[in-house]
Amino acid sequence: MRGDIVYRVYGVHDGREEDTFFGAYRTVPEAEAEIESLRAMEMHGKNWAKQYHNRGFVIRSVVVDTDFKVPNLPKPRDKYFVRASTKPNRPGTWDSTIVRIFQRGESSSDMEEISTYERDYAILQTFEPFRQRERDFALISRSYTKTAILDLASGQVIAEEAEEYYGGNFTRPGAGFCPVGFYVPDWWDVHDGSIIPGDEYWNRDCEWPDGSFGFVWGCYWGGDSSWKVQYLDLSRIQEGIITRDDRFGYVELATTGYESPCLNPSPTAPGVPSEPPPFISVKQYGGRPQVRFAVEVRFDLDTGHCRDWERRRVNDEEIDEGE
Repeated sequence: MRGDIVYRVYGVHDGREEDTFFGAYRTVPEAEAEIESLRAMEMHGKNWAKQYHNRGFVIRSVVVDTDFKVPNLPKPRDKYFVRASTKPNRPGTWDSTIVRIFQRGESSSDMEEISTYERDYAILQTFEPFRQRERDFALISRSYTKTAILDLASGQVIAEEAEEYYGGNFTRPGAGFCPVGFYVPDWWDVHDGSIIPGDEYWNRDCEWPDGSFGFVWGCYWGGDSSWKVQYLDLSRIQEGIITRDDRFGYVELATTGYESPCLNPSPTAPGVPSEPPPFISVKQYGGRPQVRFAVEVRFDLDTGHCRDWERRRVNDEEIDEGE
């Protein structure tokens, strides 16, 4: 964070106008270990350092000028898990699910139950813990057509969509978008920690994402069985506000085979963070965020053409009801 000291390693060579940067490190011993590794490198049977950095390596201290703090590991997705049990309801109606939330400890047998809630359908993939401003929350769905925010510190729901929320508008009851799964990109989903605040290459893109947005996939009530994806604005959840929109159009995600690590009581291997959903990836460059989806598109095997209405729906073009 701002005011911390980090240590940059540079290679120096006669006649070179600028020294070569080899990374920033949090401590002098870490920087010295990097220098020893560089000194030992060989290329084509010759000592690489003597050939390209004949005046050796230097360490230069720098004061960090950003308030950003690299989030701790494990990711929230690896820190919490749930156990779901069926709660039968009256005949002819769906069973509900009792969802118990646990926080993992240092071993597989070390866990603490921190909260419980009830959902009026099967859990599917509708539990996604995430962090925002050094606080832990979770996207959940207590009702089949609603998304909610659970504060994992208090165990209380702090924001929830209205019953008839659908595509950015309030409409008739039962016309909602039904959540099947959630994803909030964590900082460690996008970065590997090799660049730290104070590094020469550190910029605002390195401080993103920050837990202010996420994604929900699911289906429209009474629609087809493919999973569409929508955007979740989480920037005001601590004010009790969560909003959703379908800015991506009619995009069918290819979600087959994915299971959230939160549904598995067994922790990941020590020091190995879980992977994010393979069908959603985000990045930011030059201050412009982007998302890439893995989608389902069907083609006619004989002609090689895709169904034209799919393409037009993705592009938000008008289509006839008979198509």
